[in-house]
Amino acid sequence: MIASLRDRLPKRARRVLERPQRAAVLVPILDDGGALRLLLTRRTLDLPTHAGQVAFPGGSVEPGESDPVKTALREAEEEIGLPAEAVEVLGLLDDFPTRTDAVSVTPVVGILRFVPRLHARAAEVARIFDILIADLTQADRWTWREEPRGERRLWVYYFLHEGETLWGLSARIVLHLLEVSDLGSPVPLRLPEYA
Repeated sequence: MIASLRDRLPKRARRVLERPQRAAVLVPILDDGGALRLLLTRRTLDLPTHAGQVAFPGGSVEPGESDPVKTALREAEEEIGLPAEAVEVLGLLDDFPTRTDAVSVTPVVGILRFVPRLHARAAEVARIFDILIADLTQADRWTWREEPRGERRLWVYYFLHEGETLWGLSARIVLHLLEVSDLGSPVPLRLPEYA
């Protein structure tokens, strides 16, 4: 998987969405000698947006920031104490809009060869956990449904793991990551209609 991402991410044409606000998330793949895993968080319940949801570390691009890689690495350090020097950045996935369609999110794929001591920022992160990539490739673990979004319809994907529900934007990012890699998406991935 990692070799294919290292090869494909820099070469592929990436979908870039222009929106009033921009954000970036780090998609950390743990490759520390065991089975490959994705590092995720669950957001606290009192946040103004995406409260209680499973998410990748990340957040809004700050004034003066133009590089989504810097935003994703800064946010990962702020939210879970992940030092930027522990991450080998492989490249960027396609941009995705948030549920309101006002924010464009750029996923930044990175490799961690070791897991440093992480600590959740209590104001934002309730839990840090990982999911085996091998589990994420099992089609029977995924469900999805079509939901209306104004004039459009959107497929929403769900993956249950140890009491956590990976869904929405984070689930889309995971499926897109698998799709770009040599593993392929385990389920049909229908992209939202973009304006």
